[in-house]
Amino acid sequence: MKRLGKYAAASVALILLLVLVSCSSGEEEKSVTIGVYGGDWEANIGEAIDSFEKETGIKVNVIAGTDAEWYMKMRAADGSNVPYDLLILQPDTIHRAMSADLLEPIDEEKAPHVAELYNSVQQRFEKDGKDYAAAFSMGQLGIAYAPNAVENVPENWLDLADEEYQGQLGLSSPSYSAGLQFFSGVTQALGGEEGNPEDIDKTFEELKKINKNAVAYPDNPGTIQTLLDRGEISIIPFWDGRIFALQDAGMDIDFVYPKDGAVAAVASWAMMKNAPHEDNAYKLLDYLSSPEVHSMFSEKSYYGMANENTQYSDAIKDKVKVGEDQFASLKWVDYEVSTGKVSEWTNRWSRELGE
Repeated sequence: MKRLGKYAAASVALILLLVLVSCSSGEEEKSVTIGVYGGDWEANIGEAIDSFEKETGIKVNVIAGTDAEWYMKMRAADGSNVPYDLLILQPDTIHRAMSADLLEPIDEEKAPHVAELYNSVQQRFEKDGKDYAAAFSMGQLGIAYAPNAVENVPENWLDLADEEYQGQLGLSSPSYSAGLQFFSGVTQALGGEEGNPEDIDKTFEELKKINKNAVAYPDNPGTIQTLLDRGEISIIPFWDGRIFALQDAGMDIDFVYPKDGAVAAVASWAMMKNAPHEDNAYKLLDYLSSPEVHSMFSEKSYYGMANENTQYSDAIKDKVKVGEDQFASLKWVDYEVSTGKVSEWTNRWSRELGE
């Protein structure tokens, strides 16, 4: 009898263990972990995440952070015990992760809405015929200006060297993403390429001319907003969505897309190699790539979006330039070159521009 009791106890313990494992496994199967930018970005995507959870029953674990910290953890994991399934990333991080074999090529059969994304944008994340990211918000770097302080609106990047803007200009260094995009915009406006040292020399000569008009060198959105709000600067290269949001909040500010080409500032979703919840990640990626989610995010962020079927309100359409022609005309930072050069350019910026 004692032996039977022991067997019975062992059987009960085994059953309980199997139940716990089953429950734990079920919880894992009904979750997905993603990384998004904090602050307004996290708030703007929140409605879509909530709707996805309600429709699918899949729990979305949202981790706010930055490309730099995510990439560091991706490299440390090296394809095993990956801490994320899906990340929102900038083009430079995507290309670095592609080179390091940290991303999974996207299977459009599992995320059919990805096929609706603008081809001219998706080509930027293609390798060996496979896409390694799904474009999302189409930020565009142009020129922000205060209408009450700027009589003649600059139409091109090189116009910023005109002496009429002396004492009005803010500039960001290449260490900041907007500054690097501006650096690239000037280089390409001069007909140059970032990979050509002689062209970079010409860029710095032009920047010295532009710098004569500069009075501040902000390297984050909060400082840029403060300087504009206080009237300490009245012109600065910045992103369209950020400026239109400030405008809607009541700031006397406007934005122009340079005729020689706005610079792409695109945020895209990327699937991690060996993602722990790949099936759920694909369901979420497809949902986030839908025109409905793109429309919702655009209304909250004032950015154009990558899904060609996105519906925009009149308020957005009157401000933001979108469509295949516009996106195909964007200038792009050569991230394969700039990733290894940005520190050198930033140091040179400090030496030669005195910032």
